[in-house]
Amino acid sequence: MRVLDSDCVFGRWPRANLDVSARRLVECLDRLEIEKGLAVSLRGVFYSHEEGNRETLEICGRHDSLLPAATVNPARYAGSSDAPGRLREAGFGLLRLFPDYQGWSAGNVLVERVLAECAEAGMPVAFNVAKAAGASSDLARCAPRGCRVILSGVYYQTLAEATEALRRRPEFLMGVGRTCMPRSIEMLCERVGADRLVLGTSQPLDLGRGPIEMIRSAGVSEESKAAILGGNLAGLLGGI
Repeated sequence: MRVLDSDCVFGRWPRANLDVSARRLVECLDRLEIEKGLAVSLRGVFYSHEEGNRETLEICGRHDSLLPAATVNPARYAGSSDAPGRLREAGFGLLRLFPDYQGWSAGNVLVERVLAECAEAGMPVAFNVAKAAGASSDLARCAPRGCRVILSGVYYQTLAEATEALRRRPEFLMGVGRTCMPRSIEMLCERVGADRLVLGTSQPLDLGRGPIEMIRSAGVSEESKAAILGGNLAGLLGGI
């Protein structure tokens, strides 16, 4: 089965002394037998999304196992060169948003603008839900129809809400990686379908292979496992 990761970062982690360099990320993907990972520069998350997006393209161009994901900070978003259509033309396959790191909420009107522009450009969006109660609900209400949104980094505290958002919005997906509840994969496959789930390991911040083994050991069909581990993400990106 192909293993493709929707949730990777590289650069400098400002909150602790951790090695999250591009070199370390590539090593982690190789060790976990992950064929390709969508990666975003932490410079773009914590400092300047313009500089970070340029760095992402540069670094991903050096490594076959890395695919470029763009980011913007809605609080500093003015469109222009960072509009999703231009980012897609530059080679980015996905736009990732990080409200928990940047201090804004899913209900921000600028987020609505970004989502609308992504829908128009046909660019999928990965929104880091994490432990933020209400984020999945806000996205389910404000994302325009047809906007492909991955609810990523979902913890057990927000799993029920994210699942309901997927039930209401058939074009939404969920990244599975931090949902550590027993039988969560089986529950999600039953309630929303295996075709709505993608792997997200948060490499190299989370070094374990737990998410991959959770999927491989789940009581679902081999076809479902293959879809979650890589097939769904490949389809979302238009084939890789």
